[in-house]
Amino acid sequence: EGEKLGSLTRGVSTAVREALEIALERILTPKRSINILREVKASAEKGEPYSIVFIGVNGVGKSTSLSKVCYYLQNNGLKVLLCACDTFRSGAVEQLKVHSRNLGCPLYEQGYAKDPASVAMSGIKYAKDNG
Repeated sequence: EGEKLGSLTRGVSTAVREALEIALERILTPKRSINILREVKASAEKGEPYSIVFIGVNGVGKSTSLSKVCYYLQNNGLKVLLCACDTFRSGAVEQLKVHSRNLGCPLYEQGYAKDPASVAMSGIKYAKDNG
């Protein structure tokens, strides 16, 4: 269904931005209530690892958020394994090593220039095999 726009340049960019905002909000809004702690504990009871992926552009606080979630889970009696899947950005693995050391949390890493999905899958297998 079309929409009549006031001017071609201003109207199109505004309409596209608004449509994109609506689409992103629809995609990123959960369809159900999420209780991470309950879901992680349920996975742990089944002996299954629970994966949480942090994504975003550089500088938005992924590592800081990861550390806060790790700390929260540890304080609720859960074992946490960090997995360094950013195998491209210089210093990414070292940054997680610092967080891992400060949190007393193990870090799974394979260094740089590896396939990130492969590292993630290996990390999940490692978590499963090592409790």
